[in-house]
Parts: sequence; C-alpha cells; structure tokens
Amino acid sequence: MSFEQDEIGQRIKARREELGFSMRELARRTGLSASFISQVENKRTNVSLDSLRLIAEQLDISIHHFFSEPIIDQSYSTAAASNENSPQAASEMQYSPIVRAGSRPRLYFPDLGVNYELLVKDLTHTMEPIFGRLSPGSGNIARRLRKPTEEFIFVLVGKLLVGLEDEEHILNPGDSIYFEGNKLNKLACASEDSEVVWLSVITPPAF
Repeated sequence: MSFEQDEIGQRIKARREELGFSMRELARRTGLSASFISQVENKRTNVSLDSLRLIAEQLDISIHHFFSEPIIDQSYSTAAASNENSPQAASEMQYSPIVRAGSRPRLYFPDLGVNYELLVKDLTHTMEPIFGRLSPGSGNIARRLRKPTEEFIFVLVGKLLVGLEDEEHILNPGDSIYFEGNKLNKLACASEDSEVVWLSVITPPAF
C-alpha cells in the first residue's frame, strides 16, 4: 500500500468519527460493505477512486481532503531575506506562494495508474489547478463534482480522451479544451504505449 493510500484510511476514519458515523452507517450510506471500510481504515486494502468518491460524498468532504500534506517549503522572498527583523519579513518567511515540484500534495491510485498533484497549497482561491498522469490502458476516471464548475485541460504529453456528453475528443500534446464540469463523463489515456500528462484548471475548486 502506498503512503497516500495509508493516509486515506486514517482520514476516512477521523472524518467518520467526527460525524459520529459507525462503519455500518457509512457502509449503508455508500452501498459499500462495512468489512471493506474496515479494511481501508486499517490499512489492509486500497480504495478505488469510485469508492473514495462515494465515501467523500457521504462524509460531506471533497476528494481534495485526501491529498497528501505538502512538504513545508522553507524558501522565502529576497525582500524578506534582506530584512529578517521586520514583521513583513517574518510573515513572508512563514508562507511562500511557490509550490516546488517535489512538494506538491498528491493523490495516487496505483491500481488505476492515475496520479494527481495539486499545484497550489490550498483551495482558498477561485481556481484549482491539477497536474494529472494516467498510465496506458487506464479506464474512465471522470469525476463526479459536488457543484457546477468550468474546467480547462491542456495536454502536455501523450493522448487524452475527453468525453463530453455524447461526444468524445482525443487531445494530443499542445491541444486544449474548455467545458462545463457537469458535461464531463469520460477521461482516459488514449496513448497505446506511453502515459498521458495534462494540466487541468477547475473553477470554483470542487475536485
């Protein structure tokens, strides 16, 4: 089990107990079995993306709740470094707007071959930028979002299949697409022998 999957079980348990749900009650609400939820919480099995969506909906949280914690970035601005004794410098040293490549919050599903990385430190703003990777042959990972959104996708590497209502589109490197989130019903790797990598921006944050 990966580190991210290990953390997911702990966070499901913490949120379930916060709401006062028993495993049996969460199982009833999601249609999953209580034994499966127990195995996930106790780190004995991985949870699929679809099952995690069901659980998140019933726990009244977004999928973002299960992203790994970002690694704290100790970098700070040049202005702060030159005047470390000022209140403004102290504030800037505590927070940097930069998200380094190795410190992105991540959510990884090894069984699906899908990896999501958040390109901001939190979702307190109006946009949610996500870096996605899908292995060849991966299936449909379209997301059920909790509220109306708009989304932009830009493909960096490989081929991405995007299904919008009754139409499917193949995006190649450099291609982009903009759509209403509720129209998305399919997202899959269309490359035969290489992964697909893309950048997605959702507004408002609802992943």
